[in-house]
Amino acid sequence: MTTLQIMANGLQVSFAEMLAGGKKVPEWAHRLDDNAIRKRLAHIIDFERQRRTLHRYEMAELIGVAEATFTKLERASGNISVDTIAAIAKALKLDPATFLFSEKIPPTADLPVSDQPGR
Repeated sequence: MTTLQIMANGLQVSFAEMLAGGKKVPEWAHRLDDNAIRKRLAHIIDFERQRRTLHRYEMAELIGVAEATFTKLERASGNISVDTIAAIAKALKLDPATFLFSEKIPPTADLPVSDQPGR
């Protein structure tokens, strides 16, 4: 994601625009940087794991990553590839271009209240 953030900065577009590939994203998503995206992905993974009542190892298996990688995803650490984001979306049956910005997933504390979806 670091490379994508550099590209977005160079093109003077938001990180969300780069990930969404031309699909419409909510206004609040344009203010997310790569660190906030990692946190949002971690939140979505945890939300989906709990919604599906899966253990961590089961969720790791579902999204097709090793448990060590799953731990990094949960902690929002490390550099996550766009391929990994797409694979997670596919495994969860979500739109890979927009699931990180979906207002169907409750917002995280990463955004000020006024910037949170539905506010």
